[in-house]
Amino acid sequence: MPITRQSGLARASTGLFFLLALLLSLGVAAFSYYSVRDFEQRAVWLQHSHAVINKLEVANSTVRDAVSNSRGYALSGNQEYQAGFEAGVRQIEVLLQDLRRLMSDNLQQLQLLTRTEDLVSQRISLSRRLMELSPDEGRQRVLEGKDLSDRIRNGFEEMKSNENALLARRAHDTAASADLTIIMVVSGSLLSMALLVMVYSKLRREMSRRVEAQQRAQAYSDEIEDLYNNAPCGYHSVDETDKTIIKINDTELKWLGYTREQVVGRMTQLDLLSPVSAERYQRELHPQFLLKREINGIDLDFRRADGSEFTALVNATAIPSRDNSKLISRTVIYDISERKRAEDEIEALNADLERQAQHLHSVNKELESFSYSVSHDLRAPLRAISGYAMILEEDYASVIDEKGREQLQVIRRNVRKMDELINDLLKLAKSTTGELTLQRFSMEEVVGQVIAGLRQENPAVQFEVAPLEGAVANRGLITQVWENLLSNAVKFSSKNDQPLVRVTMEVGPEEYIYGVHDNGVGFDMRYVHKLFGTFQRLHRQEEYPGTGIGLALVQRIVIRHTGRVWAESTPKVGASFYFSLPRKGVMPSLGDVR
Repeated sequence: MPITRQSGLARASTGLFFLLALLLSLGVAAFSYYSVRDFEQRAVWLQHSHAVINKLEVANSTVRDAVSNSRGYALSGNQEYQAGFEAGVRQIEVLLQDLRRLMSDNLQQLQLLTRTEDLVSQRISLSRRLMELSPDEGRQRVLEGKDLSDRIRNGFEEMKSNENALLARRAHDTAASADLTIIMVVSGSLLSMALLVMVYSKLRREMSRRVEAQQRAQAYSDEIEDLYNNAPCGYHSVDETDKTIIKINDTELKWLGYTREQVVGRMTQLDLLSPVSAERYQRELHPQFLLKREINGIDLDFRRADGSEFTALVNATAIPSRDNSKLISRTVIYDISERKRAEDEIEALNADLERQAQHLHSVNKELESFSYSVSHDLRAPLRAISGYAMILEEDYASVIDEKGREQLQVIRRNVRKMDELINDLLKLAKSTTGELTLQRFSMEEVVGQVIAGLRQENPAVQFEVAPLEGAVANRGLITQVWENLLSNAVKFSSKNDQPLVRVTMEVGPEEYIYGVHDNGVGFDMRYVHKLFGTFQRLHRQEEYPGTGIGLALVQRIVIRHTGRVWAESTPKVGASFYFSLPRKGVMPSLGDVR
């Protein structure tokens, strides 16, 4: 068979195999894209089920807490229990609305939710009637409604069981789809690799035939010899027919530590490289170089005559000789050892940063575990202490003198103070952990809700609210900021004859600036650095109660949104607290905007 015909058949078969490999790769890519989109959709539904289960657990817990507060008020008449009950009722309404929205795609769950909502409404009404009774009647009827509470709990448990079953089915379908995708992708990839190996083999044979037909290239002219030899970079030329170096400049010889007689006509490009770079060059770069006739910006390690190595940046081109009898490659190298060392240092720093990030992740996990322990393990003994103190005060009133009753009141006050401190610590811990889910919302609506709650307990306080633009942020965390700042303003202006709290806003080029101003007691600006520290207080506990965590929580939340917090004040005139939020929202790396 003639050589030209044989070469033509080889090229045709190579092209056919390459086309098959390309089509197969495209098919695998299309299937992978479809699978990824399918996984994304399935992940959304799995997250949806988790959200429904979490809301059900929170709603059930909130109903129990509200009932407990109503019983506590009926037994003790303590206004804090009434406030806790009202707050719980408001939270229950919000949670039930969220559940109805989340379950809108499930008719069965909506029917169960409707029945449970009716039971919850009945239970809240029963609790309100209990709170309206006299203390003696309240103690006698405090346990009424247990059957209704059990039915509510069963309703939530049934909805949770249904959602768990739905979650299990969705997880099973996702796993099955993943298995199928893996099988298809792996099979298609293996087949593509096999075809590409065949193409590569044919191309290597074709390149070998071309290399055998090439001749030595002519030497550079004498006019550029001096420039060539004394250039600030290394030059060498290779006869690609037998791979031997046919020319090399003095700069490269000086770097390598060889004489020209040792290199020219005796050594190849591979002989100048370290073993690892030589293997890489022969396996990956040289075939590409012969195809494209150029190499740009490739890092290779060169080995000196004494065995030491240095890293060089390699650029190479290949041109035919003047009589087209040979293919001559011209290679330029730049010593980048210093840059390589700097890159290694940067990689080491990045690795250290990654380790620190992992450590921070572990610390956050430990903080979440601590928060859970505080929430479930520390509150139980506190409630037990308060309950037994109340039992002693009520059941043994005849045998306990006035001094003993005072001590029991001290115990209960300190238990309440400890419970408040635990709540604030939990808020402080949660403000810097978990996913920062962002959305655009109405700031006026959030401020209005917070002020509405404060007006119920502080009717004498006058509020003035300027128009407020919304921002892209975490609504729950920013609501906490407003609650802390506005409640502080109300607290510290409550002793004024005409307490006034104002809310303002300024629009800057890069940020929104919100302000809360009061006409209260104020503070000395010399101590402003203490305001946002944990447990830092500028006023006595007896004058203005609190845990000293509220402003620290404000600062952490705002900083997490890449904003700023500061304060200005004049003693006995009032105080102003400001915080800013970016107009474009938090950077995507800090949370997922939805």
